[in-house]
Amino acid sequence: MKKVNFNNEFKVGLFVLFCLIGLAYLVISTGKTNVKKGGYNIYVTFNDIAGLETKAPVMLNGLEVGKVDDINITYDNVGTSMTLKLWLADKAKVREDAIVSIKTLGLMGEKFIQISSVGNQDFIKPGTTLSGKPYLDIDGLLEQAQIITKDVTTQVNKLIVNLNGTVDDNKESVSQIVKNLETTSKNFEEFSDDIKRNPWKLLFKTKEKPKK
Repeated sequence: MKKVNFNNEFKVGLFVLFCLIGLAYLVISTGKTNVKKGGYNIYVTFNDIAGLETKAPVMLNGLEVGKVDDINITYDNVGTSMTLKLWLADKAKVREDAIVSIKTLGLMGEKFIQISSVGNQDFIKPGTTLSGKPYLDIDGLLEQAQIITKDVTTQVNKLIVNLNGTVDDNKESVSQIVKNLETTSKNFEEFSDDIKRNPWKLLFKTKEKPKK
């Protein structure tokens, strides 16, 4: 039987064909997962969404249950806010006291919506608008920490200056207090030494002289 030899061009072509088939499978499977079946929408308002984009995942107590459908800017008398339209699967039930926040996923820093629903309140209805928890920016926290540290350092420096000024203004009083403490300490040492040498004095009580 004659052995069939495959040249390099045939091998490369076969490899490219397999790659195209795999890519087509990924596109089709991804498209299927994005098809919305049996879901509903709710809305969440934030003052700052920290770079969150549409199609970002929505997690309910750590389980992915939906996506960010749309992001709109809302202007009112209070100010400017961002309104997120979330699509949730029917199985995802959110309670009225749920906490909605923006979190960061993994090392790449992908933002997602976290819904923490652990209370015993009633479930919200489709179309309900919730208020999101303000996003905690690490850079902002570091800046606040630096400001607080600076303020504390300033207050400590002022306290030291005030103490130094108080000591300078009362040098004589402070010196007298120190002398009195030294005298008291010396007398106590002498008394202790005398008691050690003559312990019987603790048992001896002199009679008081009658007053004239």
